Formats: sequence, C-alpha cells, structure tokens
Amino acid sequence: MTKKDLIEIVAQKAKLSKKASKSAVETFLNEVMKSLANGETVKLSGFGTFKTKMFKAKTIKAIGSKEAKKIVARRMPRYIPGTKVKKMVK
Repeated sequence: MTKKDLIEIVAQKAKLSKKASKSAVETFLNEVMKSLANGETVKLSGFGTFKTKMFKAKTIKAIGSKEAKKIVARRMPRYIPGTKVKKMVK
C-alpha cells in the first residue's frame, strides 16, 4: 500500500473528498514525525508504538576493502507493533 492508496481508502471510508483526506493523512504523518524528531514516543492503542532509539558511534570494517570506517552516533526511529497488529499478521 502506498500513501496514495491510503488517501483513496480514507476518502472512501470517511466519505471525504480526496483533497480533505490527503490533508488528514499528511497532517497525521507530519505530527508523528514531529513528535519523533522531538524525542517523544507515539503510542497508538492496538496499532503500535513509534519511538526513537539512540545508537552509539562505532568503527566497522568494510567487507570488500577491509578498511575501517567510523559510524557516528545517531538516533533512529523504531516501530513496535501492538497486539492487534501481531494477531492479524500471524
């Protein structure tokens, strides 16, 4: 499913115009991204939890050249599925 598909489904099920459903979907996604950028956790009951995890800086060896490369510390988003999602996917 793509973002465009999701917008069409929301428009049909909520009986909204595509423009209104696009605005709703984009607003939702933007708010989730803003919360994650601020280090907040987003919990959607039954669906799952979005949060960020901090990874330490480390040095790795490139597979082909065996050259050492440094990876800087960074914060990455993570998704933990809720119980309803886990049951549906089984």
